[in-house]
Amino acid sequence: CVTAEDYKVYAKQYFPNTKSVAIFGGESGSFDTSLGVVSTPEYGKVFIAIESTTGNNLTDTEKSSLITALSPFTVTSITPVIVDTQTTNIILGINFQFDSSKTTETTTSLASLVSSTLRNYNTSNLAQFDGAFRHSKVTGLIDDTDTSITSNITTVTLAHDLTPTLSTATAYNPHSGHNSTSGGVLASTGFKVSGDTTNVQFFDDDGAGNIRRYILVAGVRQYQDSTAGTITYSTGEIKISSINIISVENVDEVASSSIRLTVTPDSLDIIPVRNQILKIDFVNTNINGSLDTIATGDSSSGTTATTTSTYVTPSSY
Repeated sequence: CVTAEDYKVYAKQYFPNTKSVAIFGGESGSFDTSLGVVSTPEYGKVFIAIESTTGNNLTDTEKSSLITALSPFTVTSITPVIVDTQTTNIILGINFQFDSSKTTETTTSLASLVSSTLRNYNTSNLAQFDGAFRHSKVTGLIDDTDTSITSNITTVTLAHDLTPTLSTATAYNPHSGHNSTSGGVLASTGFKVSGDTTNVQFFDDDGAGNIRRYILVAGVRQYQDSTAGTITYSTGEIKISSINIISVENVDEVASSSIRLTVTPDSLDIIPVRNQILKIDFVNTNINGSLDTIATGDSSSGTTATTTSTYVTPSSY
């Protein structure tokens, strides 16, 4: 094994359930036992991330077996390390307009067709290590779903799940002023902390790099900690200071062990790096259709249809 392609060939050979493989050298990243894959260089190692056909990360036994199988083919000075994949979910907010004179479809059926278009895109372009999300490509596919669709406005939100260590004080590792009046670019689902078993708490940021923790009182945010961590807008790095989380609220109305963190990206094109995989979150993606009154010459407001029901926390997601 000399090149990345060499490692991919052998990884697929010795782990038949391989769907996709990502290889990156220590010069572009490393693995931290508490933080996972980070951008800090670690020379002399090659990192291998495998997405299995089952969708699960490799077990410790599978990782050890693969390292053993690779050992006869690796360069002596290079140590291979198997790392887990990291999935970033993309939540879309789609509002499309259509000309009713060019179709027999309803707003509901058109929205369903758009959903099918996105599912095909997710399967063929994303859900693999080299799958980049291109905003203009997606909006074009939406417009091309049906000849009656005249335009669409599509927003992008990124989501990542954080699984906290419960009942233990633990630290977890855009531009200045970004959306500061509305809670910055960061939002989270709810959780409870030690010392307050009554109030559900959330994260946001102040637009100046500080992560804040708050509760809601009559719909108004009351901040419990204005320096609960930091967010670096230029790199997307989020660090949460030591906090003792005792329980996690439901996510999408389902019991969860993770807190969902969402951010509004500075760029609408999302490019995965190292062990990252992008997937569209269809549970929280909204697809709304309405009549294009300019195209039809109809001054009425038209009707709107949505294909998904969305669970939204008071902090956006």
